[in-house]
Amino acid sequence: EVHSSVDFNNVQYDLPSEWLKEIVTGAFCNAGCDIGLGFDSSVLRKSEAFESTRDEYNSCYRQDMLRIENLLNPQKNSGGLDYDLLIAALLILVQRDEKWRDGTSIPTQILLNAVCDKAGRKTGIDQKFIFDGATMMRLCALSENYQATAFLIGGKNGIILECADIIISNLGLSMNEAELLLFAGSVNEMKDFVTRIYRKVQIEKKQFAEFFPSESQQHLLWLLEHYSMNVRKYGEFNAAINSMRVNPVFAGRVCFRAWICLTKPSNKESSAKWLEKWLGNKLGLNNGVSSKRLACA
Repeated sequence: EVHSSVDFNNVQYDLPSEWLKEIVTGAFCNAGCDIGLGFDSSVLRKSEAFESTRDEYNSCYRQDMLRIENLLNPQKNSGGLDYDLLIAALLILVQRDEKWRDGTSIPTQILLNAVCDKAGRKTGIDQKFIFDGATMMRLCALSENYQATAFLIGGKNGIILECADIIISNLGLSMNEAELLLFAGSVNEMKDFVTRIYRKVQIEKKQFAEFFPSESQQHLLWLLEHYSMNVRKYGEFNAAINSMRVNPVFAGRVCFRAWICLTKPSNKESSAKWLEKWLGNKLGLNNGVSSKRLACA
């Protein structure tokens, strides 16, 4: 819970959007980032052929963040990025549903996520600007931008918030309810709670012959592969509580719980079969044997 004497919603209305856009562009230009030079014009535009293919990852905003990651790298001796200015300005532009620059192909929320993910990390650049992480965290929380908050926190708590944001946007729950579903209580208690939720919401009557994961479930699949399927060292299972690394077992547990929460009662069986097949393919299982022993663990 965040307490503050500052009303973020009132303060933001005193700042013109064009001025905020100039702040964002100026911060990138001062740091010598490629994104400040206009190299973002087509980085996220996809061809019609790509759009027509149903790839299981094409809806995950994490992929878009990776595509622009290198565009945010400051030049050496530039003094680095002023994260305080960038995050505050982008938060307001997101709330106003405005582009951070006219003609850009990068959504403002994606850029905000990427900036928050980069903030506070060691980049080898001599940072001239002091990053006030506590204040930026407070602003993200007060604006209820859970995606930005998740990437700013990072680590174990970050992935909880990231999955909680997915559940909230799909089921309309509170943050406390979403967090309880993800890591508190037994699996049976979670399933009972989810069943009660779906009794209250409208379920589509139209059924599809073939199950395919929703955009939110596709995001969970990306997280599963990134944090759990790609584990290669035993040390990854011993990530400290306060570490920015995420224990692959913990990540898998949170993602599987989120998957269950997003699965409608009418799709339980088909969803389970689809996920089982997907896991088998990713693990390379052959007669119950896989070369990815650590991931199977």
